[in-house]
Amino acid sequence: MLATQMIQVTPNVRHHTVREYEPLDFVTAQEREELKSFQGVFKQNSNGTLTASNYVGVITTKRGTVVEILPKIDLGGDPAPHHEKTKRLFLSMLRCWRGFDKKTLPESDIRALRRFPMLEVFVRQFLVNLNALARGGLARRYISVEENLPYLGGRLLFREQIRENLTNQARFYVAHDELSVNRPANRLIHSAMAKLTPQVQDTENRRLLHQLMATFADVPKTANPHADWQRHQVDRSMPHYGPVMQWVGLFLFGHGLTTFAGRHQNLSLLFPMEQVFEDFVTHSFRRHQDCYLVRAQHPQKKLVRIGDQEAFTMKPDITLSAGHRVRFILDAKWKHINAFADHPKHGIDQNDLYQLYAYGKGYGCDVVALIYPRSQTFTNKDKLRYQILDDLTLICLPFDVEYPKESVQRSMEALAGA
Repeated sequence: MLATQMIQVTPNVRHHTVREYEPLDFVTAQEREELKSFQGVFKQNSNGTLTASNYVGVITTKRGTVVEILPKIDLGGDPAPHHEKTKRLFLSMLRCWRGFDKKTLPESDIRALRRFPMLEVFVRQFLVNLNALARGGLARRYISVEENLPYLGGRLLFREQIRENLTNQARFYVAHDELSVNRPANRLIHSAMAKLTPQVQDTENRRLLHQLMATFADVPKTANPHADWQRHQVDRSMPHYGPVMQWVGLFLFGHGLTTFAGRHQNLSLLFPMEQVFEDFVTHSFRRHQDCYLVRAQHPQKKLVRIGDQEAFTMKPDITLSAGHRVRFILDAKWKHINAFADHPKHGIDQNDLYQLYAYGKGYGCDVVALIYPRSQTFTNKDKLRYQILDDLTLICLPFDVEYPKESVQRSMEALAGA
């Protein structure tokens, strides 16, 4: 477990935390223009302010301002922001996201670091994994080296020997293999550290980063990041590279993220909240019930046939199967609906109903479900039930991310009773 007292963020750095759909009224006009270029992340209101939507994570501006965006999680009606609790819940959800290995973000470290800026939390995990890698030793590989030596060591290169040493027979131009740390994975790691150096403000993170940069002093930074990423391999001899390279992929390329690498100079880690919620719900159903086999986006089926050809693949978010039969299809939506609204739509997107109806008919299900986050307008006591064209039942279920086990149990009871 990491020691929380070791985190000390430099006080002169402008750091702001907002939740989804809250205005960023603290940014300068120049920063506002910069953030507007993150299309789909911010929306500009009629009064000129920006609000964050759909994406959660960290953005650093060119001026060094750190904008931390947290999900809008309803914590029981308390008007206080509770950023620490929200951050802990989000990081716990993030462990289940398809782009992360749970070992990359241990639960014990989430509890320890929830009070601190998210970027520093991510950097700390990267550095902790990298420190463990350095203690285990940098991976090396044999590379061919040509040298003009005062002794014969290796294979004599006759043409070069004649060209270089015709008048000096005390030297030998040879080729030999040498173990070197200059390999793609190490070059990528060095480049990731170099990218983080101007962004990191935490005192302990900066100390660790400086220490590890010295460890990689003999490793050049990558000249072609994408080519090196394609060439690098984590084989059986270097399993300790696995978690580190996942962070490298995030920091350098934004692998699996809604990031804007290449378009923006400063570091941006933006997670699609819809996907994070979907993966968390899937994980929770796998963990907290054993009546059904839970699969994500499987089994897949073709929706239409044109002559002998099939087209348009159906990939349900979550299926609950017994044997070879899909019993229930679930679709998780990170959206707040209103069960108390007078209008029968209650804020549900009609396209979601069309999609689930197609899934239900295609897989022969009698009951399908939309799962939304629990909120003050859609509580654990509420569920909505629709009859679609008299032959398919749709139920809408609240999911409390703070209590996933109880949410799964309530959902299973509702599905069974539908």
